[in-house]
Amino acid sequence: MENQFEVLKQQIKDNINRWYPKEENIEYFVINNLCKENEEELINIANNMTEDSRILILMDNGLSVKNISVKEKESENLYTRKEIEELLNKLGLIYRKFYYPLPDNNITNVIFTDKHLPDEETISRNITLYSPEQIEKNEQNSEFIKIIRQNPELFKIFANSFFIECSKSEFKDNEIEFVSFSNMRKEKYRINTIIKGEYVYKGAINDKALEHILNVKKNIDLLRNLNLNTLDSYDDIGIISEYQRDRKTLDKVIIEKIKMGQNEEASNLINDLFDELKNKLLIVKTEKNVFDQYQISYEETALENLTFVKYGFWDMIFQNIFYINEQYYFYDQEWLEENIPLEYIVYRAFLYNQELARLIKKEEIYTRFNIKEEQIKLFRELDNKLQEKTRDENVWNIHSKPITINTLLEKNRRNEEEIQKLLKDKEQITQDCNKLLNEKDARIKFLEDNMAEIVNLLHAKERRIELIEASTSWRITEPLRWLRRNKKGKK
Repeated sequence: MENQFEVLKQQIKDNINRWYPKEENIEYFVINNLCKENEEELINIANNMTEDSRILILMDNGLSVKNISVKEKESENLYTRKEIEELLNKLGLIYRKFYYPLPDNNITNVIFTDKHLPDEETISRNITLYSPEQIEKNEQNSEFIKIIRQNPELFKIFANSFFIECSKSEFKDNEIEFVSFSNMRKEKYRINTIIKGEYVYKGAINDKALEHILNVKKNIDLLRNLNLNTLDSYDDIGIISEYQRDRKTLDKVIIEKIKMGQNEEASNLINDLFDELKNKLLIVKTEKNVFDQYQISYEETALENLTFVKYGFWDMIFQNIFYINEQYYFYDQEWLEENIPLEYIVYRAFLYNQELARLIKKEEIYTRFNIKEEQIKLFRELDNKLQEKTRDENVWNIHSKPITINTLLEKNRRNEEEIQKLLKDKEQITQDCNKLLNEKDARIKFLEDNMAEIVNLLHAKERRIELIEASTSWRITEPLRWLRRNKKGKK
């Protein structure tokens, strides 16, 4: 695990710098891991910088959720938000922009800004990664959600890290609001997403991912050729989309209608969407399908009534669709598989939206689209195969298997409960044994106390038998007893 973690750190160590658009004719000074011990570096640079200079500061926050959740270093050596602002003001660095990288500056998965603070949904992009020696006391995103519910502005104070662009001279805002990195994927699929002004830009994080960007461009062309609306376009560098700042994705539109009691309208939105896909993704009948490609075994009867389409954009979930002027607009369609069931796309649309799945019973959806239980098993296996294809297992393991104090406490609690149960059982067993021993001792004592009387009774019984056998009547009735015995023997 240690080697895997170090490899990952090496792969994404430059995330924090690569996305930042440096301007020409500007001199940049970069200070990594600023803290109270090395503040002289910042002071010296600030005292000698020109009007055409800027400082990029990367630092951990002394009052961060991470310090609450994971104790990796002494927080006393770190600046809080208030302390660093006071120091920057003192040095004349009054023009500045704060960025908030998560989980931190070293392994960055997402960057928020004052114009784009996280909410309860987007904080999930903070995919925490755990080194082998790290023990987490509280799950970070749960703590962030508590803070956001209290007041989203508090995130600025409790963010894990700061990336600060600062200068003594006023500079034009680069308009970057939000940045995310797909670190959970294999290197050849890793891209970054940048919201800047009125557009969203997607590009390759590394050279290995350039081919993936080319495939996404082909998908955009294909969507257009199929007469499906898309918000995406592209240039020589990457993918460009219009930022739908004030619009809700289709899942939120459907959820809102259901909550308002407009169930029929919500149902029509879902039905019309998949009718359009059925008409435009080209229904095919083929001997080889996506299950064959991924070596998923099946009975021929399980494929009956499935609608196989040639162009299977399998990530057409409701979150990747906008409903504009009564038309569906797709974006982020990075993935394509041929000869895939349309019913599988339906299955994923609800699988990856838990709130919608709670409002609409899955049995209702399965009945509406004629999806059978045996097909669900195939869809589940196919989904696992597709996730495995894109997911970096090392990163997944580092993310999904943290050792937490809560886990340890829960384990200890269960152990304690088990111990208490065993002790209680032991006590009961001991009581039962003692009861049996006491009963045995009582019987032995009774026999000992009455042994003489019992012996006398036995002797008296023996003498009585002797007297009976010696009597005249016993001898007279001997023939009758013999006849009775013979008669029984013949039967």
